[in-house]
Amino acid sequence: MMAKVQAVLDAAKAAAGIPVAKIDFVEVVGGSSRVPWVKEMISKAFGGKAISTTMNADESVARGCALQAAILSPLYKVRDFEIREGLPVPVTISWMGSSADSAASKGDAEVFPASSPLNTLKILTFFRQGPFEIKAEHSDTSLLVPGTRRELASYKINLPPQREVMKVKVRATLTLNSMFVIEGAQMVEEEEYEEIVKEKREGNAATTAPDEAAGEAKKEGEAEVPKEPTWVEVVKKNRRVKKTDIPVMASNGIGIPEAELRRLCDKETAMQIEMAEITETDEKRNDLESHIFNMRDKCAEGGEYGTFISSSVRDAFMAELTKAEDWLYDTQDATKDKYVAKLAELKKTSDPVVWRHKERKIRGEWIAALSGTITNYKAAANNPGEKYSHISADKLSQVVSECDSMDAWLSQLQAQQESMPKYEKPILLCAEMEKKNQELAKLADDILKEPKPLEKKEAPEPGNEQKAKEV
Repeated sequence: MMAKVQAVLDAAKAAAGIPVAKIDFVEVVGGSSRVPWVKEMISKAFGGKAISTTMNADESVARGCALQAAILSPLYKVRDFEIREGLPVPVTISWMGSSADSAASKGDAEVFPASSPLNTLKILTFFRQGPFEIKAEHSDTSLLVPGTRRELASYKINLPPQREVMKVKVRATLTLNSMFVIEGAQMVEEEEYEEIVKEKREGNAATTAPDEAAGEAKKEGEAEVPKEPTWVEVVKKNRRVKKTDIPVMASNGIGIPEAELRRLCDKETAMQIEMAEITETDEKRNDLESHIFNMRDKCAEGGEYGTFISSSVRDAFMAELTKAEDWLYDTQDATKDKYVAKLAELKKTSDPVVWRHKERKIRGEWIAALSGTITNYKAAANNPGEKYSHISADKLSQVVSECDSMDAWLSQLQAQQESMPKYEKPILLCAEMEKKNQELAKLADDILKEPKPLEKKEAPEPGNEQKAKEV
């Protein structure tokens, strides 16, 4: 075991590529770093430096993932922190052309040597007349973990058959996750094309006839008149690069085949649905159990709802709760729908009890609210003052009459309600008082919000207009 640890340390120092003296400190992580002789070997391998153990030995991978995610994310700002990752095992590719290609079209090359930086793109150039295959594999199997296969994947470059040898550029990438991938391929060809351009020509030979030009005598001291330039169309041949994408088909790659991956995803989805059903079933079972315990306690004679349920109904309900509890503990494989149905049966008795308790609890607030509304509007109608003096007496008496009628209705039902047992259905309902309150407020507001009539200004007497102005 010590020999294996020493081999790892020697390989780490070699991969670092810097002298031990220039290493500032060594951080050790992982559960095995707690072993004393491992710490001692690490310290000795790095010149006797004290070993740093500032990180949680068991969470280093999770912390590293979180740091890398923060570096890549645009939502987080991370202090300058450079991570240099290299390829641990070199990658070699081999290729083989089609029958149309020559024997020299076969070969191999190391594309990404050991310690190659991740997230690197390389362009591989091939000269082919037809489709060909590229096979990627690890170069040095001694560096692989036992059980790891050498082959990475095979890629078929589906170049259509060509009359001539064509240049094909293949994009090979070493991803950020240390994966070798051929991203795509293109056929590159130069083609010649004609282009019509206009060129400028000095002078115009067609403006003057040759014999006339020869017979003319140039007068002494006379300036020569420049000839106007002309533009002519010229056909020129140019060359341009044409790039055509070529389909790439990968096969025999590392990982789960596509069909198997879909099957497993479907299986996972089915498991999630099943787990959601189990969770919901457990929730409904808990709801039923909680309802049984709560109602048994609150509907007891001295409980919170004790006075809101009659003795005969209480006895029957308690028996029903016991029966439901026995069924609950004797039936462990009941469905969600059965739990929901059992709870609905119990609520047929418990919901009216809870409702009567709630009505009793808030009835006083609504009585006070309606009484206050009656008092306020009646006082405004009986004592209109300056604010409501413009409203007719008939309308104000209508408000007073409605207030008296509402007050009589409230007093009568309130007296009847006080004499009723709490376990009977109440006759003075909060919802009804709310409705009455809104009706009274609407009727009174429609009358009391009547706007005041505009005041008429008296016109000055004839002949007194000037006096009015002077005053």
